[in-house]
Amino acid sequence: MGALMDRQRRFLRLRCLLLTSVGGIAAGATPSAAEVSQVCSAWNVTRSIEVLTASDEGVACQVRYRKPDEGALDQILWRSSNSVAFCDQKAQELASRLTAAGFRCREGNLTETAQRSSDLVSTGGADDETPAEGFDQRDADSGASALLAESSRPSGRRVYQRLSGGSDTKSHFAGYADATFAAADSGDEATTSFFTATFNPLFLFQYKDIVLLEAEAEISVDDDGETEFAIEYAQVDLFLHDNLTLVLGRFLSPVGLFQERLHPSWINRLADAPPGFGHDGVQPASELGVMARGGVSFGRTLITYALAVGNGPTVAHEGGVVFEAGGADDNSNKAVSGRLGFLPVPYLEVGGSFLVGDVSGVDDEMEASPDPMAALAPSSANVSLWGADASYTRGPWDVRAEYLSVTRDAIATSFAGSNGVEILPDLKLEAWYAQVAYSLSDITSHPVLQKVEPVVRYGEYKVNGLDELAEEAAEKRVDVGVNYWLAPSIVARGVVGWRDFTARPAGEPSSETRYMLQFAYGF
Repeated sequence: MGALMDRQRRFLRLRCLLLTSVGGIAAGATPSAAEVSQVCSAWNVTRSIEVLTASDEGVACQVRYRKPDEGALDQILWRSSNSVAFCDQKAQELASRLTAAGFRCREGNLTETAQRSSDLVSTGGADDETPAEGFDQRDADSGASALLAESSRPSGRRVYQRLSGGSDTKSHFAGYADATFAAADSGDEATTSFFTATFNPLFLFQYKDIVLLEAEAEISVDDDGETEFAIEYAQVDLFLHDNLTLVLGRFLSPVGLFQERLHPSWINRLADAPPGFGHDGVQPASELGVMARGGVSFGRTLITYALAVGNGPTVAHEGGVVFEAGGADDNSNKAVSGRLGFLPVPYLEVGGSFLVGDVSGVDDEMEASPDPMAALAPSSANVSLWGADASYTRGPWDVRAEYLSVTRDAIATSFAGSNGVEILPDLKLEAWYAQVAYSLSDITSHPVLQKVEPVVRYGEYKVNGLDELAEEAAEKRVDVGVNYWLAPSIVARGVVGWRDFTARPAGEPSSETRYMLQFAYGF
């Protein structure tokens, strides 16, 4: 269960399975038992960082790095002739880098099944000031370059695991799938129920440490039983520097947390998105353009950044704003968006996001109306977004909160139900949620109970300036769920949600109780 608490940091690209291994070969000292040991886990990857008191004269301590899942030789990364504190510091720095990359590190030793007999490889001699000769700092940063969001997405750093092998190219197939049953009771109306199923394959292809191609598709079944196919993202990642990755194509928007890092069903702690944070919500889902992202660390502190330029949002059919990547830009203005994150310690992150751009009104495709207002020409309007988020993921706790605010200026456009081109007033959208999850593995060793994780979430979505959208989407919601983790990437959950629709007209249900069962599998 130790690896469960940071799954959202471990999915978002699965690049950890793509790259080549680093390891020097030299004569090594004979270490004694580890004085301090940390085991770091992510997905199916395990790393061990051990501070050893060496038995050889002239060596006070060593830092040993182990990769048992690869069957790779153990490495001595640092040695000191007179300072155990030096080794402790280096071990902690390495653990912090792995944590920032998506690993969950805890004090302890490798389990017997994880340990493999291997020779000790030393990469140099004792030195208080420098790492052992031949040590590659990028290997110390190993983790998950972008297992779908956090590894490279949130931090943008080249933090990844390297697999052994001499091939210049690597490919990998991953993804996730889920099946969901939902039933809703609106009080006066009959209970409705339905099943949904989705399959999201993820394809990755890497050439050396230079470029990574990745694409995710979504295959789902709609309410009519028809199969739908969509591209979630298709992008090229150019690794220009350890602190800079250039992303080209259709990519998940860097704005906020949920869409980029948490939306896959096996990572999301509940069976659906918070109000206003799903598709067609207030949070940008994807962008088509170019993005630069990266991160800079100062000891245990990490600062991350992402800055994107793309085609930007468009006008929705009901007159709202669509934050989905479009294949064409309907105006000459490009949208600029981004996020700045700050991690004072590996398990605490706060961030701020923004987006600015224009949307263009559309003509009425129907026959011209005699109404004089129909003679209006479509106009453009400014759209601006800002947001803030915070995450605390330590031990059994997973606590998150996020807020987004969007404004769109008045615009002349046609929309569903309009009489030709009409003027829509200023639009204001707000969405926020707070969520707490707690794994019982921290308080019990019972083989069943330790896999249980209760979750509670409260969220609101407010709409001002567009009645049709407010009637459909504005709500307050409380969700209570229980996750049962069959494995670190396989979960069965049950959720009960109480929804209050804040802008429904008289005569329509203003509240609803929804019951959801879901099985999700990440692979």
